[in-house]
Amino acid sequence: MQTKEVIQNHTPRHHFHTFDALRFFACFKVFLHHLPIVAFPWFDVLRKGGGIGVQFFFVLSGFLITYIIYEEKERTGTLNLKHFFARRVLRIWPLFYLAIFIAFITPYLLSIIHLNSSAAGYEPNWLVSALFLENYKMIITHDVPNASPLGVMWSLCIEEHFYIVWGLLLYFINIKSLPKLIASCLILSVLARVYFVNHGLSTSELLTNIDLFAYGAIPAYLLLNHKERLLNVVNKISIRTKRLYATAMLIAVVLFSQLQGDAPFVWATCVLGVLFAVLIIFTLPDNTMFRIGEGSMLSKLGLYTYGFYIYHTLVINLLNRVFEKLDWDIDTVLWAVVFVSVSFALSIGISMLSYHLFEKQFLKLKRYFR
Repeated sequence: MQTKEVIQNHTPRHHFHTFDALRFFACFKVFLHHLPIVAFPWFDVLRKGGGIGVQFFFVLSGFLITYIIYEEKERTGTLNLKHFFARRVLRIWPLFYLAIFIAFITPYLLSIIHLNSSAAGYEPNWLVSALFLENYKMIITHDVPNASPLGVMWSLCIEEHFYIVWGLLLYFINIKSLPKLIASCLILSVLARVYFVNHGLSTSELLTNIDLFAYGAIPAYLLLNHKERLLNVVNKISIRTKRLYATAMLIAVVLFSQLQGDAPFVWATCVLGVLFAVLIIFTLPDNTMFRIGEGSMLSKLGLYTYGFYIYHTLVINLLNRVFEKLDWDIDTVLWAVVFVSVSFALSIGISMLSYHLFEKQFLKLKRYFR
C-alpha cells in the first residue's frame, strides 16, 4: 500500500531534451584525451583538453541540481534534504564503489593473465578513495593514483562535494537570494584559482570549480523566475545564429584545449562557463529547432555516459598493455584505427551492460525518494 502511494504521488520531473547528447559529446572529449596515440599531429589537437569535457559536466550539474532543488521548493514549500541526498547516493555511489573495488583488484587480475600493472603514480589508499577524497590526495602528492579508474575519480569527488554544499546552501536560502550566491561563487572561484595556480597546486577541488556550477545555475534561475521572457527571447534567435554560435563554441573548445598548464584556465574557465551556460539556454524551449531528439543515437549513448566515463580508462589501459605484449604499434594508422574502434566499442558495451544490469537496479529505488 505504501509503495502505491509513493508512486501515485510522484510528480514526474521535467526531462530536458538534448542534454543526454551533450553529455555524450563531453564524455567523448574525455575519451579522446585518454587515448595513448600521439604520432599524428592532427589527432593530437583533437585529443587535448579532456578537462574541458569535465567542465561542461560541472556546468550541466549546476543547472540540473539548482533546477531540481528550487522546483521542489516552489512546489512543496521546502526541500526534503534526506530525499535529495538519497537520490544523489543512488545515482553516484553504486558505480563509484564498484569502480573502487575494480581498481584495487585490477593488479591481481592482470597478474593472472600475465600483464603488467602500471607503476606510475602513487599507491592508492582505499579509505581515501571511499571517502571521496581522491582529488585532495592528488593535490597533496602532485600525482595521480596508479590504478584505473581512480585517475578520473577526482571529478566525481568534486561532484559529490558540490551536492553536499549546494544542497545545504539552497535548503536555507530563498530563490531570490540565488543571484547573490552565484555572484559570490563566481568571484570566490577566480580568486581560489589564482591562489592555487600561484602556489603550484592542481585545481581539482570544489572551490576552484564552484563558478562552473554557478554558471549552470544562472539558466536554472532564469527558467524558474523568468520562464516566458527567457523562452521568448531564445525563440526569437534564428536557428542559423544558434548554429553559428555552436560552431564558434566548438572552435573555442578546440583552441582552449591547446592551452598548456593551469595558469590560462584562471580566465579560460570563466569564458567556457559562459559559453556552456548560453548553450544550455539555447536548448531549453521544447519547440526549438536547436535540439537533438531523444531517439537519436547520440541521445541514446548519452544515457550511458557515467559508465562510459568510469570504464573507458580501464579498457584503454588494458588494450594498451595487450597491444604492447603483441607488439602492435598503435602509432601506425591501421593499428591506431583498430585501437580507437575497439576501445570505444568495448567501453560503450560495458557501460550499457553496467547500466541495465547494475546501475538501473539502484536507480529504480529513486522513486521512493521523490
